[in-house]
Formats: sequence, C-alpha cells, structure tokens
Amino acid sequence: MDLAIVALLGFAAAFLMSWLVQPHFRNLGFLTEIVDHPGYRRPHREPVPRTGGMAIFISFFCALFFLENVILDVPLPWSWLGILIGAGLAILALGVGDDRFGIHAEKKLYGQLVVIVALMLLGQRIDTLTLPLFGTFELGGWAWPFTLFWYLGFINSMNLIDGLDGLASGISILGCIALVVISVALNEMFSTLFAATLCGATVAFFYWNISKRKIFLGDSGSMWMGLALAILLVNLNRQSPISLPVMVAPMIVPIWDTGTTILRRYRRRTSIFLADDYHLHHRLLRLGFSPRGAVFTLLLVTAGTTLFALSDFLGLAWLGLPAMGMWMWAAQLGALRHLQNRRHGLDLFTELTYALGFDDRLDRMQGKVGGNIAGNVAGNVAEIIDLQVERQRVARAQNVRLDGTTGQQADGQDDVPPDEKFAKDDQNAIPSPSDDLH
Repeated sequence: MDLAIVALLGFAAAFLMSWLVQPHFRNLGFLTEIVDHPGYRRPHREPVPRTGGMAIFISFFCALFFLENVILDVPLPWSWLGILIGAGLAILALGVGDDRFGIHAEKKLYGQLVVIVALMLLGQRIDTLTLPLFGTFELGGWAWPFTLFWYLGFINSMNLIDGLDGLASGISILGCIALVVISVALNEMFSTLFAATLCGATVAFFYWNISKRKIFLGDSGSMWMGLALAILLVNLNRQSPISLPVMVAPMIVPIWDTGTTILRRYRRRTSIFLADDYHLHHRLLRLGFSPRGAVFTLLLVTAGTTLFALSDFLGLAWLGLPAMGMWMWAAQLGALRHLQNRRHGLDLFTELTYALGFDDRLDRMQGKVGGNIAGNVAGNVAEIIDLQVERQRVARAQNVRLDGTTGQQADGQDDVPPDEKFAKDDQNAIPSPSDDLH
C-alpha cells in the first residue's frame, strides 16, 4: 500500500478517536480531581482537567489496533509496540501521580530513570550516531549515557515547554510531521504509520486545548509526548542512520528552553528542580507578546528549523526558502514588539538577550523603564495576562467613545443602548485568559 495512504489512514483514525474521547477524559479529570488549579504561573480562573495526554495515549493505540484488524490487514510489530505501551503506561502513571497529588521533581526524575534504563535494557538505544562532516560511527559503550540523556532531554524539555495553550502540542505535531516525511523518504511503513497516528491524535487534542471547553496535557501528557517522539526517532534511526541535527530539529525550542533554564537557575543559585515563570514563552509575555502571539512565534521558529533540517535530509535546497520565510516572519513579529518597547527605554540588544534567556537584567529593571514594560516585568505570569486583558479592554472602550464623538456606532448597532453596548464590548473585547495560558 502506498505510504501516503497509510499515513492518511493513520492520521484520520487517530484524529477521529481522539476527537471523540477528549470530552470524556475532560469529564474524567473533573471526577478524579486531576485538574490544574489557578496559581501565579496559571492565569486561568477555574480548574482545568489535565487528562488530555491520557486521551492521546488511548487513541493512539486503539487507532493502531483498529487499522491492523479492519483496514490494513497487516500485522503490526506488537513486540516493539508492547515496549512502547509499557514505558508509556509507566510515564503516564508517574505524570498522573504528579498531576493529582504533586510529586517532587527529583522523585519524578528517579521514576524517569527507571523507565529509561528498562528501555535501554530492552534494546531501545542509540548505538550509532551520524554527524555532519564526521559521518556515521558506532558509540560503543557511550551508547548508554548518550541514550539516557536523549530520553531525559525529550521527556523533560517537552514537560518544561508546556506552559502556553497549543505550544507543546504544536511542537509535537511539527515533530510528527517531520517523522512522517523522513519515514516516507526511507520507505519505512511502520514508522510512517506510527508517526501519522500520533500526529492525528495530537491534532485533535490541539483543538480542545485551545477551545473554550479546555483540557490540558498535564505532566502525564507532556512527558508521554516527549517519550513517544524520542522512542520513535530511536527506532527510525536503528532502521536507517539519520543525522543528529535532523532528529533534534523539531525540538529546538524545548531543548533551548531547558538549557537556558538550567543556566538561569545555576546563576541564581537555586535548585534546578524549583519551578519558575521565566521560561522562553514567559519572557515573550513579559516583552508584550500575547499568549497566542508567543505560541505562534515559537512555532514559526520550530517550523523553520524543521524545514531547514528536512531540506538537508531530502536534498531539496528549495525548502530553505520557506524555512527562511518562517524565521523572518518570527523576526518581524519580534521587531514589531521592539518598536513598541523602544518607547519605554528598551534597547534591541537587551530585549533580544532577555528573550533568548541569556540575560536576566530586565527582571531587575523595575522602575527604570517605562510603565507598560515595568508592569510586565515586575509581575508574575498571571498578573501579566490580567494586565494585558485590562489594557485591551480599556483601549476598546476608548475606541467606542471616540467613534461616538463622530456620531458613528463602533459595531453598527444604532438601536443598542450605550450602557448595554459598553457591557457587550467589555465582555467580547478579548477571550478569557483561561483560553490562552496555563
């Protein structure tokens, strides 16, 4: 069967199943109290279920079982899938425990190490490594520590980047798409099917994640997504060697965020396990990006990096053009923000190094820069979102009053009383903060 058809069937089956079960897992989250409560890093004003990752897990394997027995009539490698199921269940259990009861990050790390060592003992290791200019070579005994950091990096970087609606799932979708393209190029049917199926389940979650009936991945879901991408890449690399930059390209934002987080906490002499709200996406919010604007910018960077890697892997130089376009689009969004921030005394270099996580001086500039940015920098994430919502509400109300001075109605509703009109504008000015960030 043509691999493109296999990919479409896997995507469609998983998408449909995930789409149907996400609302039920949302209800399950409320029933079991596996919810994300409001806090200083979470501006939503009501509890939100953290069971979306479980729905993706169930949908992924149910879709594969359905495709094997109903449509494809091709036996799947359940011996390998059994390893993925076992490791996935262990990671999910660890994440659910944290989502429900709260587990110290150090204890979570120990649990992850147990799962990873079991995976390596079962043969899921990176024994060969391909690097540009150096070619492919055997890692030998170094395969064990390298694979250990590989899994730890994927699991925890995906967990750390899961701070804005659509960010972790969007990166996962781009990673799955890259896996599908690579698998098709290598003529690997099973890898194509697995990546497309995971992509379909995640796309359905992405919709529910950004909708009003919100559901979150939770620690269980983000760690599962990191593990799934890591093990799918390991399996594909065992079939045919793939350059390391190509494999990590879709994870460039989470890896960068994790690296700068470790450095930041080291500079501040705090524990690397201590949570904060100074990740890359939080920094963009402090610089004035809206939550969805920050997500879109980071996904543009991820998509551009992935396209550059695919252009090298496929030998298609023209892919560099749209890749460069994505990076330039992200740069333009940053430049537009800088034009606003420059009015408050911020120079481009300070803003850029702060956004990339190299410099924390902006956090100490309270009172030394203009009011808008000072307010953003001084507050935590919840306060920043509240501030953005209030400013946009006030700006909209002022626009209505200005239109009123010309005798025009802003919404074209002449028969609506002014008091009711202002109330309606205030309610519809901007989506609730809980729709944007968690």
